[in-house]
Amino acid sequence: MNDEFQQTFLRANLEVHPDSPVPIYYQLSRFFIKLIQDEVFQPGTRFPSEEAISTYYHVSRPTANKSVQILLNEGWLSRDKQDKRSGTFVKEKPYISLGFLTEGMSFADQFPQDVPIRSEIVSMQSVPATGKMAKILLLQEGDPVIHMRRLRYAFDEPIMVCDSRFSEARFPGIVRSDFVQDSLYKTLEVRYNCPIVSSERYATAVEAVDPEVVRLLGVPPFSSILMITGVSCNHNDEPIDYLRTYLQPGVSLKSRIHRRVS
Repeated sequence: MNDEFQQTFLRANLEVHPDSPVPIYYQLSRFFIKLIQDEVFQPGTRFPSEEAISTYYHVSRPTANKSVQILLNEGWLSRDKQDKRSGTFVKEKPYISLGFLTEGMSFADQFPQDVPIRSEIVSMQSVPATGKMAKILLLQEGDPVIHMRRLRYAFDEPIMVCDSRFSEARFPGIVRSDFVQDSLYKTLEVRYNCPIVSSERYATAVEAVDPEVVRLLGVPPFSSILMITGVSCNHNDEPIDYLRTYLQPGVSLKSRIHRRVS
């Protein structure tokens, strides 16, 4: 085992817990992501071999392999050739930090200006409002609601799946309409005189179980992701958009608060 890797693992002082309901291979994958995020393993450097991992943590090679495969699937590692050497390397992964409820109500407004973004509509269809959806949007159960799913990219990498649900009767023809500046909220404001002026959002850690979300984000099924839910309202405080967004692992949220001093 490489002495450098052994010293790195010793300094990290991260121990597996065999009695935990969380599988050991998954525990290891979370350890390694933390070490990458803390820049213990620098982008472009060789990642420890499966043999080194299994030796240090006293786990089987298949367990070490599964932990590394998770990092490969989630985009933290790559297997290629660098400097005429083949192996597993830490991937250059752009760090993306989104604003969490800034003055811009749209999720597109939460991205830093220097981050190249684009969106594509995955689906847009009319569905009957369920009991919960109807209650949130102040509709009758069964009323037609537009369910729109979009996939957002940053640096040409899928970064979030955004679901919006809003009244079809209130916004007739929107399914056949091209969006203004590729923005739902801008379209509601310009074409339907319905500006979004307030929003309430909640962030919750969930597991990726929706098969389409798993496919679009390219994450393993049941992996941990962040889900943001909320409601956006117009100037009359009427609920317009019932939203749900699933974030790619590794994306962070930030918020800045100003305290008034008398």
